[in-house]
Amino acid sequence: MQLNFSGLRALVTGAGKGIGRDTVKALHASGARVVAVSRTNADLVSLSKECPGIEPVCVDLGDWGATEKALGDVGPVDLLVNNAAVALMRPFLEVTKEDFDRSFSVNLRAVFQVSQIVARGMINRGVPGSIVNVSSMVAHVPFPSLAAYSSTKGAMTTLTKSMALELGPYKIRVNSVNPTVVLTAMGQKVSADPEFSRKLKERHPLKKFAEVEDVVNSILFLLSDRSASTSGSETVCVDLADWEATEQALGGVGPVDLLVNNAAVAFLQPFLEVTKEAYDMSFNVNLRAVIQVSQIVARGLIARGAPGVIVNVSSQASQRGLTNHSVYCSTKGALDILTKVMAVELGPHKIRVNAVNPTVVMTPMGQAAWSDPQKAKAMLDRIPLGRFAEMENVVDTILFLLSDHSSMTTGSTVPVDGGFLAT
Repeated sequence: MQLNFSGLRALVTGAGKGIGRDTVKALHASGARVVAVSRTNADLVSLSKECPGIEPVCVDLGDWGATEKALGDVGPVDLLVNNAAVALMRPFLEVTKEDFDRSFSVNLRAVFQVSQIVARGMINRGVPGSIVNVSSMVAHVPFPSLAAYSSTKGAMTTLTKSMALELGPYKIRVNSVNPTVVLTAMGQKVSADPEFSRKLKERHPLKKFAEVEDVVNSILFLLSDRSASTSGSETVCVDLADWEATEQALGGVGPVDLLVNNAAVAFLQPFLEVTKEAYDMSFNVNLRAVIQVSQIVARGLIARGAPGVIVNVSSQASQRGLTNHSVYCSTKGALDILTKVMAVELGPHKIRVNAVNPTVVMTPMGQAAWSDPQKAKAMLDRIPLGRFAEMENVVDTILFLLSDHSSMTTGSTVPVDGGFLAT
């Protein structure tokens, strides 16, 4: 992710390995001056060689006194990433006082302490700032032998919102990222059991764990001005094909005013070769999850007596048959009519529901389906404007439908297709 942090000073905890280390490298490459905090001096020495000019600080964040001594006079900081964590794997009945104390001291208490130091400095200087707490999907979805770790991350989720509430008036934004398993040293420990790892991957539509880069990109986005209106948020990692996991992750999500149902999978199979697995996964993600998530959000809006807007991301494939897309086309056709039914039933509650129906967009999904030049040409020949959509075209339409500029529009399906559906 190409962002410019020139002129800003960042502090990253847990900087010696994994997510923290790569975050330091990305911030350094983007022009920031970086204070790198780790309890392992050897890691800081090697990191300093990779990123000349960073400011290494070696301290055990589980020690309040040592942390105050090391960071109490750290100087001006504009960006803070609270990444340091320990994961002590124990069955619930075997968790010791030492396990509990160590987990909460590093994973949560240190977030309080370091954030207080940094936020007080920002307030005294009268400058805005951004804090990102690195949480985990286990804040929402429990896993065996992670009782203490999961508890720290659940607490961090609520702490993030409390910090955002109290620090917002000082123009300090606070958000968290909640990644799935990332194959850092800590992640490898958690997923060391092949059978457990296999079952966990099966709950992910992409059937893989996250790359460190995926998490770092989310952190950089939340630190940057591109998320200038985002505070108190968390990224929630959940397989929307899993009804129970989704209910657990989002059932208590709190007040939501705007919802974009964008998640989708596309299995490219000839009609005669469509499998039960492809059918079930497609309808579970592309349609059933829309019903479930929309119910959760709409019930919240109705209970609060608040208006709201829902935008479902459909496709031109909802209205035209495409070779090898029989299941995908079916899910999108169902989504179009679902949009209209939702609009009829939710309209009396002042909840608007619309869909956008883009042509091919060169996302990874679009590239997988349309990278063959001959196949792409056949599609482009059917589009009057002669080109596929840019991501920005779709996003602009979604934002319009979410806004008050479309306050009299509901139950509509809006083509973003260069005229494809007009032919």
